[in-house]
Amino acid sequence: MVQWTLVWAGIGVLTAISGALLGWVVFPVAVHEKILENTELRQETPQFKRWEAIPQPLDFKVYIFNVTNPYEVQMGRRPRVVEVGPYIYFQYRHKDNIRFSRDRSKVHFSQQQMYVFDAESSYPLSENDQLTVLNMHMNSILQIIDTQAKETITNFRSDVNNTLEKIPVVRVIKRIIEKTTPIQSILQIAEDETYDSLRLINAELNRIFGRPDSMFLRTTPREFLFEGVPFCVNVIGIAKAICKEIEKRNTKTIRVQPDGSMKFSFFNHKNMTDDGTYTINTGIKEPSQTQMIEYWNGRSTLDRWINQSAGSSSKCNKIVGTDGSGYPPFREGVERMTIFSSDICRTVDIKYVGPSSYEGIPALRYETDSHFLNEIGPEYGNDCYCVNRIPKAIVKSNGCLYKGALDLSTCFDAPVVLTHPHMMGAAQEYTSLIDGLHPDPEKHQIFVDVEPLTGTPLNGGKRVQFNMFLRRIDSIRLTDRLQTTLFPVLWIEEGIALNEDMVKLIDDSLMKVLTLLDIIQWVMIGSGLLLAIIMPIVYFSKRRPSSGSITPTLTTTTSTVSISDGGGLGGNPQK
Repeated sequence: MVQWTLVWAGIGVLTAISGALLGWVVFPVAVHEKILENTELRQETPQFKRWEAIPQPLDFKVYIFNVTNPYEVQMGRRPRVVEVGPYIYFQYRHKDNIRFSRDRSKVHFSQQQMYVFDAESSYPLSENDQLTVLNMHMNSILQIIDTQAKETITNFRSDVNNTLEKIPVVRVIKRIIEKTTPIQSILQIAEDETYDSLRLINAELNRIFGRPDSMFLRTTPREFLFEGVPFCVNVIGIAKAICKEIEKRNTKTIRVQPDGSMKFSFFNHKNMTDDGTYTINTGIKEPSQTQMIEYWNGRSTLDRWINQSAGSSSKCNKIVGTDGSGYPPFREGVERMTIFSSDICRTVDIKYVGPSSYEGIPALRYETDSHFLNEIGPEYGNDCYCVNRIPKAIVKSNGCLYKGALDLSTCFDAPVVLTHPHMMGAAQEYTSLIDGLHPDPEKHQIFVDVEPLTGTPLNGGKRVQFNMFLRRIDSIRLTDRLQTTLFPVLWIEEGIALNEDMVKLIDDSLMKVLTLLDIIQWVMIGSGLLLAIIMPIVYFSKRRPSSGSITPTLTTTTSTVSISDGGGLGGNPQK
């Protein structure tokens, strides 16, 4: 029996050591390899199928700033806005034209997006709500004309002359007039004087924009966001020339209709289209680079921001990071990550701010840092973002916008300014000029919660606001009394919150497995240590004689001696 207690003690020690080895050596290696296997992009794997078509639609929420005093603003008063939203859309993503490199380390693809209005989640709001918003396309076109009016008129004159030159009779008459009559046409006068050009264009606004009485537009979310606001309908003369110039700019928010008219919509260019061709790392050779973008449209750099010297791309133009739909595995201890967003033509840094959780799954929370919008300029080494393309805007002496704003003119080909929602963190030079802004970090901060082992985004939101400077434009009567203001138009939240099925998938395939392995490890260590401690105690307790067996022996001996002595003593008196 004694020997078996020692055997069980040995088994306990081995069990505890095995549990420690399994828990701290074998299991981590096995889990590591399994995670790598499940996060690499290999064809015909479950992970690849989830990557190819995201299993659930993203949430695309739009909040529009309704202007409550448009005619007071026209008279130079402070604007008042009220946020209306969210108007919620399902955003479906599906990757097309998928091609792998020969060594399977890279994959090329484009990504189709489709937006479907979610009437149930948006209720009581609807796509047919009547709202008053800044007339973005008119404001944009007027500001462009303000700087390019002379060029517009010159181009129109050139088009007219070219047309006339193609008609023989007209060409002969034109030559005679030129030789005999020293007269300049109205178009030639317009070419010489920019001021006169603007006066000429001013008269054409009614034809282009349908007789506007203010810089604001009465529209619906359906029209403003996707279907389009019509303009340049049945135009002639200078108005037609201006519309032709607009068409040549190929601005992504404006599309030409079959009848030659145009429509402006803020997001139609994103619907049923892709945003370019991506080349990303599959993670097969470099797990730490999984889903990192190698090229976008065949390039590793952009040409939207200022380059420091000829042939040298600035850091503002660098394409770095993932597209935000996934990250490399093993994020524990990673303080910073990067996301490339084609929507705003730039890479965005996000930093680790602390632990988080989503539906019981542990996560790491990342948020944008101050460099995103609050620290832009030569003093921060990123003045390549100071494109200074918006004339007469409210800017610092060095041409950069004040804190909290980014000029997206070179990205949108229109004078659009990016801020956080409700201009959160923006300088007083902007926020003090408008009523109705209520910034709240809980609602307006960009964030993502990432599962640390697989790099899976569990919950997150890309939250940005689009604005435009509203200002007076010389010789445009409609703008005569306007005060220069950075005017909010709308903000969006593009994000994901994993649904019940995806949470269950992660819970079953990862969290429960990790929990089971953890239980196995500690049960083995605990039971092994228990055996290793208790069995020796049992062993030594069996080896030592018990106090109950010694005491009777001593008592018997004493009694015997006492009887002998007693007999001798008892005999003496008898003598």
